[in-house]
Amino acid sequence: MVVWSNTKVLVTGGCGHIGSFVVRKLLERNVFSIKIIDNLSAYTFDQLNLFCGDFLEDERITFMKDDIADRATVKEALRNVNIVFHLAAYADVAATIYNPDEDFRTNVIGTYNVLKASLEAGVNRYIFASSAAVYGNQPPQNPSKPPMFGEEMKPNPLSTYANSKLWGEIQAKLFHNLYGLETVSLRYFSIYGPLQTPKPKSHSWVVAIFLMRALKKKPLIIFGGDQVRDFIYVEDIAEATVRAAEAENIAGKVINIGTGRPTRIDDLAKTIRQLVNDELRYEVNIEYGSRPKGDPLGGYADTSKMMKLLGFKPGVALEEGLRKTLEWIRANEDKIPEYVLR
Repeated sequence: MVVWSNTKVLVTGGCGHIGSFVVRKLLERNVFSIKIIDNLSAYTFDQLNLFCGDFLEDERITFMKDDIADRATVKEALRNVNIVFHLAAYADVAATIYNPDEDFRTNVIGTYNVLKASLEAGVNRYIFASSAAVYGNQPPQNPSKPPMFGEEMKPNPLSTYANSKLWGEIQAKLFHNLYGLETVSLRYFSIYGPLQTPKPKSHSWVVAIFLMRALKKKPLIIFGGDQVRDFIYVEDIAEATVRAAEAENIAGKVINIGTGRPTRIDDLAKTIRQLVNDELRYEVNIEYGSRPKGDPLGGYADTSKMMKLLGFKPGVALEEGLRKTLEWIRANEDKIPEYVLR
């Protein structure tokens, strides 16, 4: 059982979208201390203030602007740490296809550095943020429904990003089996919510892209449309992630983190169009393009293991989460990147 008031934590990528929400959850649990490693390279704007400005002054926080690809830095950061949340990644499917070197440097070398240093430091648990992208395309169990992804399925990565995440899972399990390190890999499904800001030329943050474009009365451009995603609100992701540190008897496991609800991208666009019509009293157009390389048709999460092992069920339905995200964007229109509106 974790006693947070006595626990020292490291969060890699703690000043990214998901990482910052995990940090907030830990602070709410009265954690003793948190070290954050983040090289702040994921965005072209001031991500430090956007994602972390509300908690960096907390005396329990130590921020390190460093790179997990530097082994010595990671080893130093792991000193006296009890639990590691490894969330740092080159986390963009499109970008990794065109820049596989950076994917390898961060998602393979960086992940190995954090994993090895965790073993050497004798941490109590290492939680690895993986991705549902490892499933790729899978045959549906029922021809009339999209495929449900279970953790025992054979992975089918379609991008260098997905492949690097699968490698991270395999290494985590090996370190558990060979050396006794308690590791847990979480396969995140499609995350959305307040503070999420799309990266240039990315199609991975479709909820934020659609909502930002809709707010500015720009057409919603669907690249494909038949793709299915399981959209999960960022606060639910953060809660599940922290519970992975609290749960017992899960060492060596891989666990889906999703809602168990499939949503077609075409239906998402129509839902957002209706939301904007209801809230702002105007209608946006929907346009179509071709599906990008490496973008899987997708599916939705089998959440039975998540509910059993973590005792967790997401609390925010898609419609509610979209409304909350739209509210944040409306209050922070200056955070909408110009490239999203092109």
